[in-house]
Amino acid sequence: MEKFVNGLLAQMNVELNKIALESENSFQKAEGSFYVVEAILQKLKDYVQSHDFRDQEEEIAFFKVIKPGFLKELIFFIEVYHIEADKPAGDTETLKTYYRKELKHVESFFKRNKTLYNYYRSGKTNDDQKFFLKSANSTILSPEYSLDIDPRFSTVHSFKLSKIIAFEQLSSYLQGSIYKLDHPELTQISGEEKKFRNVWTESKAALIELAYAMHARGAINNGKGDIKQIITDLEYVFNVQLGNFYRVYQGMRIRKKNRTAFLDNLKESLERRMDDADLDYQ
Repeated sequence: MEKFVNGLLAQMNVELNKIALESENSFQKAEGSFYVVEAILQKLKDYVQSHDFRDQEEEIAFFKVIKPGFLKELIFFIEVYHIEADKPAGDTETLKTYYRKELKHVESFFKRNKTLYNYYRSGKTNDDQKFFLKSANSTILSPEYSLDIDPRFSTVHSFKLSKIIAFEQLSSYLQGSIYKLDHPELTQISGEEKKFRNVWTESKAALIELAYAMHARGAINNGKGDIKQIITDLEYVFNVQLGNFYRVYQGMRIRKKNRTAFLDNLKESLERRMDDADLDYQ
């Protein structure tokens, strides 16, 4: 399963990056991205329904980690699509008020689902068998409308966890939209210039690792750079949404090994290029 999932994830990222480059605005990007992820999820569903899980551990990993990794993107893009479609015409303050209202809806969702949200953020695993096995769908944290969830491809909490992660990403998107309204110079880029913008194609966790490294080094604004602002700027520069970067950072901290995997590989890659260049001159 791991090989298939990694290949599917790589395919999704390539197609999403292409849409990000070709789209003229967030509305177009959200619409095109939604259909890409929807098609990818169908492939994942077809694969899972034709393969049995080896054991409960693999089933839990699928419904807790693998499927939410895809489904969160679908939920995120459909939410952005509707937010941008309903966006009012008006001045900067009108738009900021609109985005702040949407942020309150996101915060309200977190409050309504605080038990699962706290379980997810804490990194706990003790109730995984209750939450992420198909056979445990009757064990729910609160009343849920779940008639539209295919029991062969989901659990109630897998779906809700996907929405929680998507809404973390949505919160970052809304905050970034407000930030850009406060800093209009960030959006002053022509259509021709956009064609040549660079797109981040490594993992989001890798870019977050790089952002925290620059912040820790004091490389931005003589050490006075704010990590949130650094993240927002990198999201804009590389046309990517990083979601809940703080949670990703906490995950890096608790690793027992390779806490700076991307930076270590980055250093090795640069040294390898230098070594190859030295050989060319010999």
